[in-house]
Amino acid sequence: MSLCVNPHCQKPQNPDNILFCQFCGSELLLQGRYRVISQLGGGGFGKTYEVSEARSPIRKVLKILVNTDTKSVELFQQEAEVLKLLNHPGIPKVEPDGYFIYFPRNWSAPLHCLLMEKVEGLDLQEYLTQRDNRPIDQKLALQWLTDVVNILQQVHQHNFFHRDIKPSNIMLRADGHLTLIDFGTARAITATYMAKQPVAQVTGINSPGYTPPEQINYQAVPQSDFFALGRTFVYLLTGKMPTDPEIYDPHNDQLNWRRHAFNIIPQLADFIDQMMARLPSQRPANTQVILQKLADIEQILSPPQVSSSQVQPQVTSPQGWTRRRFTKWLGFGSVGLGGAGLIYLLIPKKKSTLTVSPSGTGDYKTISEAISNADPGTRISVRPGLYQESLIINKPLEIIGDGLKADIIIESTDSSCISMQTDHATVSGLTLQGRAALKNKKYFAVDIPQGELLLVDCEITSDSLSCVGIYGSTTNPVIRNCQIHEGKGGGVFIYENAQGRVEDCDIFNNDYSGVSIEKGGNLVIRQCKIHDGKSSGILVYEKGQGTVEDCEIFGNTLSGVEIREGGNPVIRQCKIHDAKQNGILVQKNGQGTVDDCEIFNNAYSGVEIREGSNPMIRQCKINQNKEYAVYVHDKGAGTVENCNLSGNLRGTFNIDTTSQVQRNGNTE
Repeated sequence: MSLCVNPHCQKPQNPDNILFCQFCGSELLLQGRYRVISQLGGGGFGKTYEVSEARSPIRKVLKILVNTDTKSVELFQQEAEVLKLLNHPGIPKVEPDGYFIYFPRNWSAPLHCLLMEKVEGLDLQEYLTQRDNRPIDQKLALQWLTDVVNILQQVHQHNFFHRDIKPSNIMLRADGHLTLIDFGTARAITATYMAKQPVAQVTGINSPGYTPPEQINYQAVPQSDFFALGRTFVYLLTGKMPTDPEIYDPHNDQLNWRRHAFNIIPQLADFIDQMMARLPSQRPANTQVILQKLADIEQILSPPQVSSSQVQPQVTSPQGWTRRRFTKWLGFGSVGLGGAGLIYLLIPKKKSTLTVSPSGTGDYKTISEAISNADPGTRISVRPGLYQESLIINKPLEIIGDGLKADIIIESTDSSCISMQTDHATVSGLTLQGRAALKNKKYFAVDIPQGELLLVDCEITSDSLSCVGIYGSTTNPVIRNCQIHEGKGGGVFIYENAQGRVEDCDIFNNDYSGVSIEKGGNLVIRQCKIHDGKSSGILVYEKGQGTVEDCEIFGNTLSGVEIREGGNPVIRQCKIHDAKQNGILVQKNGQGTVDDCEIFNNAYSGVEIREGSNPMIRQCKINQNKEYAVYVHDKGAGTVENCNLSGNLRGTFNIDTTSQVQRNGNTE
C-alpha cells in the first residue's frame, strides 16, 4: 500500500504500483524515490510516516510539518540543519538532501518534509510504562547516563544545545543503545543568540518538570541540558514524573526523590542533584566534567578486579636466579607439588589489611610506613596510641581507627595531619590534631587539594589554619559525622571552585567562621550543628555558592549566616538563632535564597540587607529577634514573601529611603 500525504486527501490509501493518488492526484513517489507506507504518529505540529526507498530495502522516517506558521517552519528547518551537521550513532542520521518541500495537488502551501534514519525501539517514557513504571537500577542508570552525555558531548562540541531533553525524546533501540531525538528545539550558541536572551527574543520551550528555571525565563544555556537530563534520570530511577506530588513539593520548589530510588549509592544521587541545581553555575561546567565524574562513580560501583596473575608472589632471590634455580637450591627440584607448596609458604605475600600499632604489635609502628608499603585498595587498621606524623595519602586506601577515637591521635607540628594526594580514600575513627603553630608554621589539619576523600567519625582541631581546607576544581570530599572545633582559621574552608559535602557534623568554638565558602567554592552542608564560634557561623563570599539544609546555626559571636561580595547560597529548612548580631546578614552585593527557615532570638535583626545586596527570603518564620524582622538600608534590595514576621521587639520591616523590597503574602 502507498499513502498519500496530502492533508486534504479523503482516501489516502493507494496501491503501491501507481505514481499518483487515485483520489486527489497528488504525487506518491516523493522526490522520485520514496513511497509512504504507513503513518507512525501525528499531532498539531506535524505527522510522521514510515517510508521505503524504491531502490533500497532500508526503511526511513518522514516528518511532515502540518503547522506552517513562520516560527514552526523555522524550528523545523533548524532541526534539519542540526541533524545534517551531527554525526553520531546516538543521533538520527539525515542525508544532505533529507530536507525537501513537497507540493500536493490543489494545496496552496507547500509541505516541509524531513527524511531521517528510522530508530527501531521505544522512547524511555514508553519503555517505563511497559514496565508498569518499575524503576531501573543504578547500574543501568549509570550506563544510560554515560551514553546520553556522550551524545550531548557531540551536540555541545558543535556549539548546539538541545533544550528539550526528557524521557520521550530518548529512544531505546532493540540492541540496547540510546538515541537522542527531536532536535527541533536545539539552538546554536552564537553571539546573536546570547544577545537576544536578555530581551526574550528566543522561543521558549517548556516541558513541565524537565525545563530549568532559566530556560522558562528565556535564558537557556548549555547547562540547561544537564538539569533536564538529571530530571530525566530521577524519573527513570523512581518511576515518578518530576511533577508527581509524591516527590515534588510545590510550596518549597523541592524535589524529594531519593526515598523513592532504591539501592542507589550517595555519590550517584548527589551528582544527579548537582546536575539539577537551581543555578546553572552550580551544575557541572561541561560534558567532560560529567563523564569524568561518572567514570569515578563507576569505579565505586564496579571496582576493577585484580587477576591472580597480577598478584602472583615474586621470589626474592640473588640477581640472575630464576624460580627453577631457587627451587633446586632448596633441594626440591624433583619433589613436585610438595616443593612448590613449601616455596609458596616461604614467599612473602601482600596483605589486604595492614595493622599499625606504636607498641610494635602490628605490621608497622607508623601509619606513614604502612601507607608506603601498602598496595592500592589496602585497609590500614590503626590501633590506639599517639602518632606524631604527617600522613600523605597518595594511593587509594582505607585508614580506619581500631578502638576509641579519642585514643587514636595523629598529631602533626610540621605539616598537615592528612594531605590528600590521590583520587579516592577513606579515613575514619581518628583524632586529628594540627599543631603547626608550635613551630610557627601554618597548615590545615586536613588538607584536601584533590580527589574524593571520605572523612568519617573524626575529631579535628587546628592551632594555625582551618581544621579542614578544601580547594581545587577536581576536589569533592565527603565529611560526615565529625567534630570540627578549635580551628584558629575556622572550621571548614572551601575555595578555588572546589566542591564537597559536610553532613551530620558538629562544628563549634572556632576562632573564625564555622564554614567559609569563597572563590567559586560550592559546598553542600546538611544536618549539621554550627555554633558558638567567634565569628559568623557560615560565611559565603567572593562568588561562593552552596546549599545549607536542615542545619542548626546558633550562639555565634557575629551573625549566624553572613553573605557578601557575590556570595549566592541556598539556605533551606534551617534554624538560625541566638547569634550575638543578626540571624542573617547580607551585605556588599550579596545574594542568596533563604527558604523555609526559622530565624529567632538573635541580638540584632532576624535579617539585615545592605549595600546593594538582593536576596530572596520566602516562607520563613522570623520571630522574637531583639530588633526588626527585616532591616534593609544603604541601597539594599530583595524579596520577602509568605513569611511570618510577628513578635520582633522593634517591629517587622525597617526599610530606609535608599532601599526597596518586594513584599508579598507576609504575616506582619
